[in-house]
Amino acid sequence: MNESFVVGLNRAEVLRRRAIVRRTRQIGGAVTLFLSAICVGLAIGLAAGFPEYWPFAVLIAVSMLPVALPTLKSLNASAQLKRWYDANDLPPFAFRMTPAALELGVEGAPAPVVLPWPAVIGLRQQRKFGQPILEVVLQQGVTPTSPGVSGLDQPAARATLQPSKWIKTAGFYGVASLDQPVEAMDQALRHFSQGQAALG
Repeated sequence: MNESFVVGLNRAEVLRRRAIVRRTRQIGGAVTLFLSAICVGLAIGLAAGFPEYWPFAVLIAVSMLPVALPTLKSLNASAQLKRWYDANDLPPFAFRMTPAALELGVEGAPAPVVLPWPAVIGLRQQRKFGQPILEVVLQQGVTPTSPGVSGLDQPAARATLQPSKWIKTAGFYGVASLDQPVEAMDQALRHFSQGQAALG
């Protein structure tokens, strides 16, 4: 095996997934707002047609606020996500494995995250949003200041860090977006980590 193993990103697939995420958020938000508007309209009609029921109509209208306000925030977040996508190109690779470390390309991070092999347990297959993904699983206690670790303190990298009581992961990558088969990645993990890391 070569001195490094690079797992690239399928640009077309990543951009397609980005578009699906944004479109799903927008459609869900628009439908919720539409239904909320119908309920408010019915409440106004009830108050106009039956004045004695105006307290009930007000109650209906007010009850829509907890539904409509988060939806507006979600639509605003979708617009912010588009601006973030436009401002951040894809990293040059998803993973790069060398005898010294596992390097991660993180969207929005100007430099790769470098994780020495003693900090890495391996890759874990999961499903997120209905799609198969790979997560990088770290040893407990690994932080941005751990020996040999670099780039984990970048805001975009910190956003992918998912610590818990039992396991810590950093970054996730859609399997369909990667240009190497899972089996080849597992073989490379075992080779470069000298058996310390594997795909589970």
